Amino acid sequence: MLRRQKKNTELVPNYGVLSGACGLPKAVGVSGDNYICRKLTKTTYIVAVADGMGTGRIASDCSKFVLESLYQLLRVGLTPPDAITSMNAALPLNIPSECFSTVDLAVFDLLKGRCSIYKAGGAPSIVQRGEQAGILKMPALPIGIIEEPDIKYTTFPIEHGDRYFFMSDGVTESPPPDSRLNWAVELILEHPEEPPRSMSERLLWGATIRYGQQERDDMTVITVEIV
Repeated sequence: MLRRQKKNTELVPNYGVLSGACGLPKAVGVSGDNYICRKLTKTTYIVAVADGMGTGRIASDCSKFVLESLYQLLRVGLTPPDAITSMNAALPLNIPSECFSTVDLAVFDLLKGRCSIYKAGGAPSIVQRGEQAGILKMPALPIGIIEEPDIKYTTFPIEHGDRYFFMSDGVTESPPPDSRLNWAVELILEHPEEPPRSMSERLLWGATIRYGQQERDDMTVITVEIV
């Protein structure tokens, strides 16, 4: 008996992602920053940074709860704005102490070639394409503060070779003040071939040097390269 061959209808991504992250707590102990870099589906990849307000274990538990819950909500099909709104309502019900957290979420559609970035209190990001790099700022309140979360959103096409840099405010606000993040942009453009993990470490070290003897905040850097 002849068997009809099944057609392969599996979607194949047109793009790939390389990512590398590193972090450093404010002092010896637990960082209030947490991050995830994970596949959401076969053609979708997400990166997220959450910075729990405050320091130590409480801040860490808050940001970790936000990220893990956010990932699960996205997995079951909620849109990013709905998932963030759900987390805003869930925080006071699941964390015993007062808890606020920033959310910086990037969703990479590797089939359609698009990146969507959602920020609720997230620090500025840097996007590099070729020999140019720009700052992406979307000021907003962290979740857990007001009943309706303040979510800022943008989407744009991706290209092979693009690099994206997501950071917590411990990095972007490292002294002296530099609202245009010129020090970080210069580092990025000086090292166009640096692997993502090494580039994250380079930016983290650059921020650490800027603090000098001053007390620093928790710091996190994620580098994403489109391949």
